[in-house]
Amino acid sequence: MKNKLKRMTFITLTLATCIGGGSIFARTPTMPNDVRFSRGVSNCCYYIDWTASSYQNQIVSASNNWVDTGYGWNPIYMTAVSSNYATHMDFYGRNTGSDSYLNDTTLGYTSFWNTDGTLTSPKGQTPTYNYFYTEIVFNTGLANSYDYRTAKHEMGHAFGLMHNESSYSIMCPGLLDIKVNTVQQCDHDSINYLYNR
Repeated sequence: MKNKLKRMTFITLTLATCIGGGSIFARTPTMPNDVRFSRGVSNCCYYIDWTASSYQNQIVSASNNWVDTGYGWNPIYMTAVSSNYATHMDFYGRNTGSDSYLNDTTLGYTSFWNTDGTLTSPKGQTPTYNYFYTEIVFNTGLANSYDYRTAKHEMGHAFGLMHNESSYSIMCPGLLDIKVNTVQQCDHDSINYLYNR
């Protein structure tokens, strides 16, 4: 009788933990066909253009958070470089007057590029095949306290992650809905899914 009671207690606690979400994490959605960097992310170089120099702290912080998410190992290793030759990510600062894709509510965006310097798809559209490098643009007209979160979010797109409707993901698109400021396990798990196969 004692063993049966112990077994039932264990099963009940296990079910409560699983149903309550204590140990189950859904992955952040990836792009269709699992589109990603064609070169992987184990030596991911990034360049900060002078137009984005005011975002340097945010970019370095975001880079460090993606390398060390706090959820165990992932394949990302990032290095800042002084030239945009053969980088994975190039960061720029622009405003609505210098970039027609920006508007009064867009904090930043990521575009995806081929080796020959052509876009893989029009800005704002998800690429349909692997890409060589990305450009991440900050809207300098909307500089605010969300810059750290924006840098991490846009890097997530560069790595191949889509928006996640969960407010507990750095990939949540709504500023008012998001409840986190760092990369979460669901985001981390998607990186491992994309690049560890």
